[in-house]
Amino acid sequence: MKFDVRLRSLKMEDALLINELRSIESMERNLCGVSKFVSLDREKEWVKSLIMNDNQNQMYFAICLNDSDEAIGYTSFSNIDYRNGTCFWSGIKLHPCKLSKGYGFQVELLMLKYAFEEMRMQCCTAEGLEEYQLALDYMHKAGFVKEGLMRNRVYKNGEYKNIWSLSILLDEYLKTKEKYEL
Repeated sequence: MKFDVRLRSLKMEDALLINELRSIESMERNLCGVSKFVSLDREKEWVKSLIMNDNQNQMYFAICLNDSDEAIGYTSFSNIDYRNGTCFWSGIKLHPCKLSKGYGFQVELLMLKYAFEEMRMQCCTAEGLEEYQLALDYMHKAGFVKEGLMRNRVYKNGEYKNIWSLSILLDEYLKTKEKYEL
């Protein structure tokens, strides 16, 4: 598969984009995480801490088009457990002008490739709002399997929402790798 996007480490200037993405209500509405207002100054400190700390439990990446170093979004792993070979993929945030171009699915495949081929994971987990079918479809397309429905797990948009827990195992990733010629 030919990729139009690539991953790179975060830079301080990415804080501006991250802060902008955090303020897009339509995007936040579809994510499992907590939505909160964050000042640009605080965002800069958070990005700086991600860059400077050597936290083995999480990894953040900027998403760039191949022909540019400018970030168009970001993605991350958390709960990385090297002993048991597991990690949690936290999803993707892309600038709205870059949506519907196939970049999100490409990032998903790049993240799985990194998890299984570089980090040597055995299992990568993820979560998705029960009602956000588009995200669930993309995760399924990449090889994720629904493990169970977590009821009333997050408070979003004025009510408690159910979340699907999903995972992909190494042998399932290898099928995805072959299917998409990664």
